[in-house]
This record gives sequence, C-alpha cells and structure tokens, in this order.
Amino acid sequence: MVVIQVYITSAYRAYEIADHYRKKGSHVCLGGLHVTSLPDEAIGHADSIFLGPGEDTWPQFLEDYRQKKPRPIYQSKTRTLDNLARIRRDLIKRDLYLTPNTIVVSRGCPHACDLCYKESFFKGGRSFYTQKIEDVLAEIDRLSGKHLFFLDDNFFADVRFANALFDGMAGMNRIWQAAGTVQAVLNKELIGKAASCGLRSLFVGFETLNQDNLDTHNKSHNLNTSFATAARTLHDLGVMINGSFIFGMDHDDASVFDRTVDWAINQSIETATFHILTPYPGTRLYNLLRQENRILHSNWNLYDTRHAVYQPSGMTPAELERGYRKAYQTFYQWSSIIKAALSHQGLKPFLRHTAYAGGWKKFEPLWSWIIRKKQIRKMIPLLETVLSAGRSAKMQTATRPAANLKAHPADDAARRA
Repeated sequence: MVVIQVYITSAYRAYEIADHYRKKGSHVCLGGLHVTSLPDEAIGHADSIFLGPGEDTWPQFLEDYRQKKPRPIYQSKTRTLDNLARIRRDLIKRDLYLTPNTIVVSRGCPHACDLCYKESFFKGGRSFYTQKIEDVLAEIDRLSGKHLFFLDDNFFADVRFANALFDGMAGMNRIWQAAGTVQAVLNKELIGKAASCGLRSLFVGFETLNQDNLDTHNKSHNLNTSFATAARTLHDLGVMINGSFIFGMDHDDASVFDRTVDWAINQSIETATFHILTPYPGTRLYNLLRQENRILHSNWNLYDTRHAVYQPSGMTPAELERGYRKAYQTFYQWSSIIKAALSHQGLKPFLRHTAYAGGWKKFEPLWSWIIRKKQIRKMIPLLETVLSAGRSAKMQTATRPAANLKAHPADDAARRA
C-alpha cells in the first residue's frame, strides 16, 4: 500500500509516484487539500481517494481493505478529534529538525474567507473542532525540551478552549509559537494569558491594509480593527510577530508593495511572509475569477503564491511578480531590519529582533550547511534563547493579570464580533 497526501504544488510529482506504484501492483491512496478540491483529477491516479479530513474515513478504509472491499472514494462527514491514537513520535528523527515539537490541537477555522484553500476541504461536516484539553496537555507532557510549535490554522479560534489550555499550560515552563488572527490579538485578556504561559512568536494574518480588500474577500474578522494596536499589544507583551501579507487583490495597484513594507517596518514587525494572491481550485475566489476569464493557466506547480496565475485588476501579472520580489528584498535588507529593531524599547528586544529577522533570511547558506551536516538540533538552544530574550520584568508583570492592560476601542468591537 502507498499513501500520499497531496498539496497543489506537489500534485504532479505525487501523481507520478502514484502511477509508478500502481503499475507495480500497490494499492495507492491519495488524499489532502488538492485531492479534495479536484477529485475527478486525482481519481485517475489512485485506487482510493479521500475527501476532507481522515479521522473517520481512514479507519473505515482499513476495515474495508482487510475485507478486500476498499471503495474508490471516501468522503469525511464525522468530525472529531476525540480518542485519537497517540502520535508515533518515536518514529520522528528529532536530530534532523530545528522544531521537532510540532503539535496540532484543532482542525480548520471558523471563518470562511473566499481565498482560503481549506474552504472546500471541510465541506460535508464541521469546519472547526478541537481536541479535549486533557488530551492536549497530556501530549505536551510527552514532548521533551522546552520549545513547542503549534501548527493550527487558527490557534485562538475557540476562546473558551484557548483560555482553558493556557490555564493548563501555566507553570509548564514552555516557550511556544502559533498562528492567530488580529481579532484574537485584540482580546487583551486572552493574548495576555497566552504570553504568560509562554507565547513568544505569533504568525498574524494581516493580509492587506485595504479595508475594501478585506470586505471583498469576506475577511470580516479583520474589518474595522486596528492593525497597529494589535502589533503594539504583542510587542508590549514581548511577543514577536510574523506578519502575513497578500498582494494582488482587486483594490491593489502598484503602490501596494511599498505601502505594505513601509507599514510593516514602521510597526517593527520582526518577520514577514509575502504572498501573491492565488486562486486555489475549490475556493469561491477561483470560481469567480474563472467566470471572469481571469485564470491564466492550470499549471499547479506555479500555484505557490510566488507566481501570478491570474489577471490582476490593478496591474499586470509581471508587475505583480516584480513587486512581490521587491517587497521581500526591501523588508529583509539590513537597513530595514535595523530600522524596525530600533523602534523597540531596550537592548534585548533590539538584539532579538535583529537576530531573528537576520537569521530568517540572511544566513540561508549557513542553515543549509548545518542541515547537510545534520547538526540542526544543536541550534535549538539558540532558537529558545532568541525567543526568550526581550521579556523584561515590565512585560512579565503586564501579563499578570492580563485584564489590567489598557484597552483600545477596537477591543470591545472585536469581543462583540
């Protein structure tokens, strides 16, 4: 049996491997985002395909397979993370990873942005659900070391779950990274509690500074919120920011690149990931652009957020790609890193910003050498030191209790939403 999870930019290679093993007589199973988005395409390369999450369908398939009656299509409908088998972490070669303690405690996201690739993945059942708190805490206890990396799409989506988890993590002496929304950050009590139990770096989906773009793509949770307040809140708590930004929405023109980069630098964003708007199959965005004849091609290798695969409204595809590359170049040049770092108060936050942002992009040849020499695990203490630096006594006091943090008018609106 050969089982492959397929993402859009790995689709052609996955199909090539699948075809190879089918010829050898293996039963090939394909699943994942791309298979769920385009099942008619995937079915030609597999004996069984899986649509949506696999917690309910995979056990059913195994039973069918034992009975020699495997079905060609399995569609997920029951969504739960209860009573899952333990992850076989003993199979992970920890020496080969900088962040071996990756953990996922929820599935999906309660929001329905029209550009999100996972929009179609959860059709036919719940689109957001979590593990039991006691199961999460037990899994964390099993992990050696200090650093954790939560890979959930929206770690703070269920406020009650997040609050209970942070209460349970208090005193564990962990430092961790995760992803969340601006709306979650503006919940001062929640984000303060997260910082108290070890949050040191947060991936935040700002996506666009243009309110019309947010409205167009149904990102209502970012509407009428203060991005600057969110950035200041995280920095006041000693939490670094990895800001996510998307270029090429219909209300963008060629000025969007400089405006976005300037804003990120002025807000002292430590690291940023820039993306070209990409219409993934199965999303409302893809269907809309297809109806408007704006999809340029279906070469899935180029649907990687680094190439313009559709006709933008306010610029040419070539301008979009040039602007995207320039944004990365400008944001990660040393003068920009130093300028952003100087906005922090205190030497430790300055050094942490410089080390983290510089290490992110400026030392890629060194990282490649370390990885090839299989010495990456020796860098974990350095990562933990950088993440921990910059937490002054003032910052630590500010998180106890978090409710004492000064509120912003946008916070009340976010809580009501």
